[in-house]
Amino acid sequence: MAGLNRIFETRGPLHIDKFPVAASQTFVKGDFLTFNGSGLLQLAVAAGSNVGSGALIVGMANENALDDYGNLKNSVGVIFAQPGTQFKLPLYNATPASAVFNTNEIGVKYELHNLSSGGFAVDNGSTTNVAVTIVGIAAEDYPGWLTGTTGAGTIEYPAVWVEVRAAFSALTGAR
Repeated sequence: MAGLNRIFETRGPLHIDKFPVAASQTFVKGDFLTFNGSGLLQLAVAAGSNVGSGALIVGMANENALDDYGNLKNSVGVIFAQPGTQFKLPLYNATPASAVFNTNEIGVKYELHNLSSGGFAVDNGSTTNVAVTIVGIAAEDYPGWLTGTTGAGTIEYPAVWVEVRAAFSALTGAR
């Protein structure tokens, strides 16, 4: 089971390219990134917050901003948030009992949350700045789900597959 842990897994068409990094960044592999006003990569939102209105997501960091010696890299690889590219994330809710998956959530749009503990999650309690769409549960992580012994709505913080919505994608040419 995923729980509220950092997950780095993708599927579908993947396009990875390198971009320059803004000063003082400490993001890690698996974090979602945006461009700052100068076109440099930065963390999409501070820990404990949801991606806000007007934020345009470049994609998911494919490597850490800092090298093994703690020095900021000049550029890092990013997995583009483009149509068909899916990111595996835990489902989050401020009320843990509500952070459960039900099949009626497939196709629902939710906010993207930067966990205080590290990593990003889908906030199924927030629907104002809906950055991602749930496209499925990561059923391969839950054998009970596949065999029918674990029902919908019983697994807290399950991993789900999401796509970044076009309205929140920085790389509109990829759409």
